[in-house]
Amino acid sequence: MIKTIKSFIALLITTTIVTMGGGLLSSLLSINLNLHGYSEEIIGWVMACYYLGIVLGIFFCQGIVYHVGHIRAFAVFATVITAISLLHGIYISPWLWAILRIGSGLCITGLFMVIESWLNEKVEPVFRGRLLSIYMSLVYFGIGSGQFLLNVNDVQGKSIFMLAAILFAVCLIPISITRAVNPQPLRVARYNLVKLFQLAPFSMVGCFAAGLINSSFYSLGPMFGLEIGLQVYQVSWFMSITVWSGLFFQWPVGLLSDRLNRLTVLSALGFLAMLVSISIAMFGSTGLGILLFLTACFGVVFTIYPVAMARAQDNIEKEDIFPVSAALILFFFGLGACFGPVIASAVMAKTGPWGLYHFTAVCGGVLGGAACIYRIKQAGRVEDQVPFIPMPKTSPMVSVLDPRGNPEDYSHDGKTNE
Repeated sequence: MIKTIKSFIALLITTTIVTMGGGLLSSLLSINLNLHGYSEEIIGWVMACYYLGIVLGIFFCQGIVYHVGHIRAFAVFATVITAISLLHGIYISPWLWAILRIGSGLCITGLFMVIESWLNEKVEPVFRGRLLSIYMSLVYFGIGSGQFLLNVNDVQGKSIFMLAAILFAVCLIPISITRAVNPQPLRVARYNLVKLFQLAPFSMVGCFAAGLINSSFYSLGPMFGLEIGLQVYQVSWFMSITVWSGLFFQWPVGLLSDRLNRLTVLSALGFLAMLVSISIAMFGSTGLGILLFLTACFGVVFTIYPVAMARAQDNIEKEDIFPVSAALILFFFGLGACFGPVIASAVMAKTGPWGLYHFTAVCGGVLGGAACIYRIKQAGRVEDQVPFIPMPKTSPMVSVLDPRGNPEDYSHDGKTNE
């Protein structure tokens, strides 16, 4: 296993650097827009453009990687997002930043597509589960650690944007100097979304709800912290604790989802998200310690997506795993993520900063109720379920890393080799 980790060390280091840069830039933009006096609705629209870029990226980035290769494509995506980070600091304009956010989402999708497809092709089947766990941990660690970089300098100065750009530029180094064999060209997959929805209907609903909740927190959480009176360093702790607790909850929730019907677990997660959100809205203002404790509990929302993904893979054949996983991220999680910041910001504009958690409470309650009703209609046996794997929401390539399948069964377009 140590030998395997060493062979992928460049990719794992790159993953950490990219997620640190992405975590820093996202919070930095939300904070800056708030400090410059822009309304909640404008901030929500600007931040939502990032997720629109992610959706577009899954359409366009596969073709780029296929035509120029992994390393060259990675260099292109890293260079563009470095320039985008610097452009944010040169001129502050919601319209310009919205366009740049679309570009950021597209490039981030491309970067992760290169990393994940590279890992998928080269890892040996016996080590795939452990490697995915390490990869997933680094994604959460990087996003959470990036929040602390908000304290390095003035968040309204240009140098902090330069720091984000430096991270995206530095992520090129491990990839460029690696001696690992360059993977085969990535073929562009095509998906029949109607068929895929028929294969896993409620998993799509779960991923849509996860997109609504997760994106609204990532996009508007920093703004929420400022509006309730937190200092920037306190906002960094607020964001980091929530993200890191999301990693902590993956394991106990995964254990439960392997032993119980996943619809039952999704229902419980939805109602738990609602309960925690209501608790934050009611008691979060009583003290910073209580708020941090409750937001650590709120990290359970990051388990909704992997449980929904596992639920989908309980009911589909091997040859459909890759396209279903892609559709869950591409169309349903991405669609929910686009709408989440827009709707949540509108609620915050009407009800105040705590409206963020009013919105997540409604999303959780609707998910919990829908899963409960669907559970009654759809009887399923726990022994028919596949093992839970905590999956980060990066690109559809990560689904093929899932140790429940055999990578030798797949060609590069996600179809089985027969």
